[in-house]
Amino acid sequence: MLASDKVSDDDKARIDNFLSNAEKSKARIVIPMPAVAEYLVGADTAAIESFNKLERKTYIFVAPFDRAAAFECALLDRAALGGGNKKDEVVEPWQKIKIDRQIIAIGKAQGVTLVISSDDGVRKNALRVGISATTVSELELPASAKQARLNLVVAESAKASN
Repeated sequence: MLASDKVSDDDKARIDNFLSNAEKSKARIVIPMPAVAEYLVGADTAAIESFNKLERKTYIFVAPFDRAAAFECALLDRAALGGGNKKDEVVEPWQKIKIDRQIIAIGKAQGVTLVISSDDGVRKNALRVGISATTVSELELPASAKQARLNLVVAESAKASN
């Protein structure tokens, strides 16, 4: 699982469920190399090992920025330039915009149908080229994670009577 300590238990369950369903349905999950680089920046040793294990799965493909992706990225850039603004009205730094476009260009070149990202810029670029986009928190929460959790709060009056 590619998740940090900052990811909620529900989101970890969503990620695990998504990966499990992808494996069962023989789907292919594409992880763009620029996204791997962003992940590794904040990854500790355990997270790197977790990624290494995930990468060995047959349904996972870590995709490079290759010629096909370069072509798709050029189309994104041309569309923005055609609109009169290379940043396409995005207020983010140019470097971030370029990386977001590269991530989506890789996905487009690989034929992905869904992008999962917490990054608004990545999701907007995906939608711009006809790829569905969502966040981890919008993925299906498995039934096992929906089990009612007991919220054990002792009322003050109950404490006083003991």
